[in-house]
Amino acid sequence: MRDSKISVMIADDEENIRAGLKCIMDWEELGYSVDYEAGNGEEALDIITTKAPEVVVMDLNMPRLQGIDVIRKSREAGYKGRFIILSGYSDFKYAQSAIKYGVTNYLTKPVDEDELQDTLEDISKDMLLEKEKKGELQTIRTKARDAVIQELLRSDELSVGEDALSEMKLLYDKYQVVVYETYHTDRKRPEYKLPELLSAFIEEDDYEACIMNERAVILLKGKIVLSKFAKFLEHFDRKLIQEDSPLDAIFLTYGRTVDKPEDIRISYEEAQKLCDRRFFCDMGVHKMGYEALKELSSSNATITRDMLRDYTQKTIGFMQAGSIDRVLETLNDLKLLICSSSENSTAIRIYLTDMILQIKSQISRTYPDSRDIFSENSEIIDFLETRFYLYEIFDYIQEIAHKIVQKVRNRQGAKSTMQDVQSYVDHNYFRNLTLEEVAPLFGYNNVYFGKVFSKEVGVNFNTYLNQKRIDEAKKLLESEDIKIYDIADRVGFSDVDYFSRKFRALEGMSPADYRRNIRNKE
Repeated sequence: MRDSKISVMIADDEENIRAGLKCIMDWEELGYSVDYEAGNGEEALDIITTKAPEVVVMDLNMPRLQGIDVIRKSREAGYKGRFIILSGYSDFKYAQSAIKYGVTNYLTKPVDEDELQDTLEDISKDMLLEKEKKGELQTIRTKARDAVIQELLRSDELSVGEDALSEMKLLYDKYQVVVYETYHTDRKRPEYKLPELLSAFIEEDDYEACIMNERAVILLKGKIVLSKFAKFLEHFDRKLIQEDSPLDAIFLTYGRTVDKPEDIRISYEEAQKLCDRRFFCDMGVHKMGYEALKELSSSNATITRDMLRDYTQKTIGFMQAGSIDRVLETLNDLKLLICSSSENSTAIRIYLTDMILQIKSQISRTYPDSRDIFSENSEIIDFLETRFYLYEIFDYIQEIAHKIVQKVRNRQGAKSTMQDVQSYVDHNYFRNLTLEEVAPLFGYNNVYFGKVFSKEVGVNFNTYLNQKRIDEAKKLLESEDIKIYDIADRVGFSDVDYFSRKFRALEGMSPADYRRNIRNKE
């Protein structure tokens, strides 16, 4: 057992779950002390950044700020503690994205007592080993050179003076910060680091390299080396990057040049912000400079789940209408909206994963023979989580869209647009369809659409829709013992009384009487 207890925070939006977690374990016996609780993500982040509990037990799905964002922001603020993620089954795949923030412990709800105890024991052992290696008695020590470099990058109030910086060879007339990421592609080849590629232009003594927030950072020192870096960028722009080039697997950003050590932080923050936008870059873009921040600062569109739900339903509607042009137009509008927002890549991946799974669910239910178009859900999630760029995900969605539209067109075999409309209604009658919603799917305004539909089909749109719903209701009344209100809901009537009135108007009797007549004939 440890001499001092490991400080713990439990974060869950349900008070009874927090209380349950405190009760199911003998925390003190395991060497822990539950010192903090949080009921939402914002509160959890505040406690982490101000109180720094050593272990955080947290639900992934939190109000105000999602668990994954709490982890990301905590790591960006320099928090080094351990996280134990709690996740419902539907969130389990998304918990994998926490791995890149150093989270390796996550449990599914309801929490198994033995699993939690094993996890806590493992963490306790790891932390004890870490403290032994670092030497707990060495609490006061001279800051190492790399710590000073990191302080230059993150703080404008330095704890060292110019004499100390000069002695460490960190005092220069100009500075510039470069942040870069390397990433694996499907091609098998060596992975290069940016300093290796810069070596043809810049001497090793001309820069400092370190890792900040899990990204590689280069601090360029002096006016001369900044000039050399500018030539490297010119070479970067001049030469077309081939697929087998080392540069093809590197994305770099750079902040402005600054004159004072205390301003290095500004250059670093600019480069860091730009690196956060890599996911949103177009194909072939491998670098971004501080000049792009002005354009990005004007991009602050807000994305809501309702907006994404609308885009999803519009996309599905155009697919079922057989209009690939309108599908692609809708997807392009969505992509532009996403790129103009301040959302991070993790949130966007989750949004688009939900979108694809919704498309799969609705299209597969409506057209069972289209299921071969889609991969398994786990494969879809894995694919989206491993894409480096947004355009790759949209290419994937567009490929699915082309296959669906082709399948729909082949299935319909329609001779006219109104036959396409009838087919669309026949497959979507259970939804809250309106003439105003359906008309744009087929390129009409609703007034003209209603006139053309009535003329070609012989009845108006609402009559056709209600007749389809009643026909389907009759099948359910004949073949299954289902409550009348359930049948109404299944065929698209939210009000059972309205359903009964429409049924009587079209069939001359109530749904219950219709069922009795059918059974009396048997």
